[in-house]
Amino acid sequence: MARMIENPRQLIMEHAKEIMYKEGYKKLSMRNVAKSCKIALGTIYNYYPTKADLVTEMMEEYWIEYFHTLKQSTTQRLDLFSRLKQVYMELSKFLNTFKEVWLSADLYDTPESLKKSLEREDIYMEKLVRFVESILLEEEKSNPSFHLRFSSYEIATFIVANFITIIQMPFFKYESFEKLLKEVL
Repeated sequence: MARMIENPRQLIMEHAKEIMYKEGYKKLSMRNVAKSCKIALGTIYNYYPTKADLVTEMMEEYWIEYFHTLKQSTTQRLDLFSRLKQVYMELSKFLNTFKEVWLSADLYDTPESLKKSLEREDIYMEKLVRFVESILLEEEKSNPSFHLRFSSYEIATFIVANFITIIQMPFFKYESFEKLLKEVL
């Protein structure tokens, strides 16, 4: 008799995350996830037809958690630059967690998987830009001495693009960018 698994998708995701975070992307395989969950390999494939599907959902869950954390942390009464630094620090955790994944060719092994992945990335990047934009607009509304010289969307895009660059190329430090940003804003 087959055993009933409560929330199999959640069980699979929890074990997949644990493997990836502790052992790295190379050790994340459908077989290792099935072994860790103590369920049949076929069950894994019922929920995630490919490793790319599993990892993509993992990244999406992380994005959802990321925005939830951002909303909680940026509601504190902090100045603009402290709030932006929180966005940067949380983004840094996310990008560093999945850096190895993004460099893996098997995540983008077909044109369809590449297209699907880029579409999802665009959705979350746009959401991040809009989130930073909301911080800027809130600052402009609450601080009479603060006035944006460019469109809030353009500045938010500039900030997010630079956050990603700094995280990926750490020879330029966040503190230097913050100094520059203070001059621009």
